[in-house]
Parts: sequence; C-alpha cells; structure tokens
Amino acid sequence: MRVGVVGAGFAGLRAAMLLEASGAEVRLFEARNRVGGRCQTVDEGGGVQYEAGGEWIDADHLRVLRLLQSFGMEPAHKDALPRKLIHRGRETTALDIWSDALEDELRVEAAAKELCKNLHLPIWKNPTAKSLDDRTLADFIREHALTERGRWWVTSMFRSDEGDDLERIGLLGWLSGILKTSERDGDELSAFRFEGGSSRVLAAMQASLTTDVQFGRILRRVSQEGKGVTLIFEDGIERFDQVVLTLPPPALEQVVFEPALSARKRCAIEGYRMSRAVKISWEFDHAWWEDDGWGGSMQCDGPLQQTWSAGLGGAPVLSAYICGKEARDWMQLGDPVRAGVYELSVLFPAAARHFRRGWTHNWPDDPFAMGAFSHLAPGFVLEHLAHVAPPERRIHFSGEHTATWNGFIEGALESAERAHAEVMSA
Repeated sequence: MRVGVVGAGFAGLRAAMLLEASGAEVRLFEARNRVGGRCQTVDEGGGVQYEAGGEWIDADHLRVLRLLQSFGMEPAHKDALPRKLIHRGRETTALDIWSDALEDELRVEAAAKELCKNLHLPIWKNPTAKSLDDRTLADFIREHALTERGRWWVTSMFRSDEGDDLERIGLLGWLSGILKTSERDGDELSAFRFEGGSSRVLAAMQASLTTDVQFGRILRRVSQEGKGVTLIFEDGIERFDQVVLTLPPPALEQVVFEPALSARKRCAIEGYRMSRAVKISWEFDHAWWEDDGWGGSMQCDGPLQQTWSAGLGGAPVLSAYICGKEARDWMQLGDPVRAGVYELSVLFPAAARHFRRGWTHNWPDDPFAMGAFSHLAPGFVLEHLAHVAPPERRIHFSGEHTATWNGFIEGALESAERAHAEVMSA
C-alpha cells in the first residue's frame, strides 16, 4: 500500500513512522524547508537556543514521554523557582498568592468540577449541554470570580493556556480539558520541556524513516478517483492508495477537494479556530532575573502577560507570550522586540541595561499555520467537533486539532496513532 502524508510536524512524522513500521510505502511532503511545523528550536549561535513554537510537556503526556524514551532521550524539568505575579504594581509569587485571588481560583475550579459531574467524554456526546457550549469561558469566570484581582489571576492563567482572549473560548470545550485532567494532583502542567530542544527529537524522528521528507511541496488540490487519491502540488502530481493530511484547519481551507468534502467536514474545518499567540524572545548579556533569586517566570497585568527563562543552550534568554487582540495590536508596532524590552524595563530596569537582541515569532501570520494552536470556540463542540477527525473515504485527517488533546504536542501524536489505525484497517 502506498500512502502519502502531507505535513512533517509531530503528527506527520509520527504517522509516517507508524505506517512504515506496518509495511506501508510512505511518501512525506512538507511545505516548509524544515520539519517540525509549529515546533522549531532556534539556534542563533553562541549558546543562544530557544523554542519558537510548541515547548512544554505535561507530566501526563505519556505519548511524548514514550517517544523521547524510544530515542534514549530524557525530558528536562522546568525551573523549580516560583513564578512571580505582578498586579497593579504589587508583587508576590505563585506560592504566596494573594488570598482573594486564591479564593477566586478555587471558586472557579469548584464550579467547573460541579459542571463536569454531568458530562462525559467524548465531549460532543453531551447533547443536553448546549447552554454550556453557547457560553464563553470569560462569562464563566466573571460569574464565579468575585474580586478584580481574582478575575485577573484566573483569566491570566487560562488565557495563557488557550492562547487567546477568553471571549473566544467556549465553556464546554474548556470543560473537556477539565475532564481529561481530573486525576491530576497539581504538578503535571508544563512539568517538562525538550532537553536540547524539540528539533532534536524531530530530527531523530526524521532519521528513523526510510523515506526522505520532500520539502517545499505546497498542496493545492486533492482528487479522489476510483481506488486512489491524487495530490496536486504547486510543482507536481503524486498518486497514492491512501492519504493522511496533517494541515491545520486554515491551511486545509485553502486546498481544493474533488469531489468536495462532505458538508459536515467542510463546516467543521471552517468553524475551527486557531489561537492568536505571538512569542517574543530576548537575549541578554546577563541573567539579571537571577540576581534577585527569581527564575524568570512571571505573569503580570501588562501586555507581556507571561514570561519565562527559555534558554536551552546556556545563554540567558527570556521568552514571552502575547495573546489575543493584544497580540494583533502588538504586531502593528514598528519594533515589537524593543517594545517588549521597554515593557519589561518598566517592571525591571535591569532588562534594558542587559538587552542584546531579540526575535518575534508571529504564528497567526505564518502562511502554513495561521495560528499558534487550535481552540474550541463557543458553539463549536456540539455542532462540529465530532466531524473534525473522521476520514473521507481514502483521505485521513491528523494534527493536534483532530485529537482529544487538542492544542498539545501530545494531541499531534495521538492523532497520528488514530490515522495510522484508520489507514491500516482500510
């Protein structure tokens, strides 16, 4: 059996690995000039290494951990120093959080768990939960967080997780994440990162394949005829028995399908939303945050929202997320990197003194991603989510947006396992 896999991120590479192990003849295509998709370790030399995209591994992301183990790799633990919190000029740490913010966090958590008692997975099989699907996470937080500082704190936590403004996040979709993580004891979130960077494991995945990745192959049309599938790229045509497409939803919308995909599939692809998250990274000549016994991890009520120590190669590097509408506005600035240094220096004057250079990674404007990762918008779960992953005859769909762990590298690997099983059973 001859199988074409389009997209050489974690989902595409893993699908190709599993298909080859099952005896399929695989051809792997990638529009970029590198593997990894929305995961990329940047190496600027001189020990300056950081992740431009996906970075964190939760402790219960067992597929990622097993993949690392299969290559003889170990994950790196996150910095154990407490996160700094800054709100209206007042500082504390996540270990000594303000009592009003903690009470609101616990109140929101208790309300979410109460709602989850009447829900089950998969989340789209809860037809009586339409009122939850129509609501936003922002509405839910406003209802249960009673103080101004508590609303900021809870919103800040989930805004970073979702990568966008919470008015764009559906409550039912968010509750599916609460259900999936109900057995956690509290230390699993972002417990690990990739030792030496995600590109190290991506390179190992690529090297394990017998097929070569064909770079610069931009897919334009997909045609199903008879017992095969034809992929029409900008620079040529390829024919296969089965095909796995790992493109994110906005990129799939740009592909012409003949015959057209089912109406339910088209609506699901068009209705899926990608988070507007921009990552900015700065190199400094000195790790000034360590002078005060601070690890670089911070959440604040300013536009930078969240920072952390991101250096992988020894040089001092901080990274930050800017999410939602603020991210779109930020990218209109003449120099987003220096604007970020200015915001840092308002809080920490040493940032300006020690700044060397920086980089911006604007995933919403990336032509092959058009967003950082997927999220579930209001009304999407019950109407569309069940139709995202199923195949259309000989075309199979993979990528984190098709997984129950949507938005995570774990989801990309989960989706590859499902696509592999579908192809082999077909």
